[in-house]
Amino acid sequence: MSSSDRNRKTGVVLPGLTLPAEIHGLLRKRLTEIAVSDTSANCLIAKARAESLVEAMEVLKAIPAQAVERLYLLIEETGSQRLSELSGLA
Repeated sequence: MSSSDRNRKTGVVLPGLTLPAEIHGLLRKRLTEIAVSDTSANCLIAKARAESLVEAMEVLKAIPAQAVERLYLLIEETGSQRLSELSGLA
């Protein structure tokens, strides 16, 4: 398998954390939903969906425990930033 084939089948979310392309794409979609949410309620819903995806990977032991923690922190940071932006718009 060439490196370009491997890159199409995996995705780097954070440095040192590579996920299968399907999971990577879904996680990126969930993070984008948080970042572009138009209300605080929608932001919290998107955040919960992203956390559920990470929880599923954790339960299935699909990624190492330290990667789980890093993903939860990424989701929390993204959500906090968006909620802060939304509160500034009110």
